[in-house]
Amino acid sequence: MKRWLVACALLAAAGCGHVPTGPAVLVLPGSGKTAEQFQVDDAACRQLASQEVERTEGGQVPAQRRYDMAYMQCMHAKGNQLPQATPRTTSSPPAPPGTPTAAPIAWPPTPAQIDCEGRGGVWRAALDFCEFPSPDRLRR
Repeated sequence: MKRWLVACALLAAAGCGHVPTGPAVLVLPGSGKTAEQFQVDDAACRQLASQEVERTEGGQVPAQRRYDMAYMQCMHAKGNQLPQATPRTTSSPPAPPGTPTAAPIAWPPTPAQIDCEGRGGVWRAALDFCEFPSPDRLRR
């Protein structure tokens, strides 16, 4: 019986979510802000973010993410800077010669493409022709 109670207590404790102790994001002082002003903003926004996490249900959003979002919104509203995310680039090697590639997107559509699609066809831009589905496919 004692083991059963210990197991239940451990299971209940494991169900509790992680409570954030601080932001996991970078925020920089706004232009013209002193270090002291930034620290005052930081303390106020940490408190607001903690209250926000305690007050809201997470659903699918982890507590740390909710904390960070509330913290960033508060710091931005107080005139501090959020670093811009840099787009990720891939460094894939070029495809060997002769490898098929996707056809370029042609926009605006050509008159031939408009006519093709208006008559129920499918415009094949890579081959520059209109394809109509066979009547057998339409009956299925």
